Amino acid sequence: MKRWLPLLASLGAPLLIVLAIVASQHREGRERSQALPPLLVGSGLIISAAAGRRRHRGRLLEALQASRQKRF
Repeated sequence: MKRWLPLLASLGAPLLIVLAIVASQHREGRERSQALPPLLVGSGLIISAAAGRRRHRGRLLEALQASRQKRF
């Protein structure tokens, strides 16, 4: 189970978006707005994770460049 947990966690946000899209297709009129919060949460999670990865990679690159400067 421990092996599958990271995979399932990484699929959570995309599946939330898919669920919101399917739910909005099955609803009519004003009820479609009820599917908007899961869509926004799933999108926010994906954007937040991408921003965090980018920030982390930037810090790693700065550290690598700093260590190269010290060596030479």
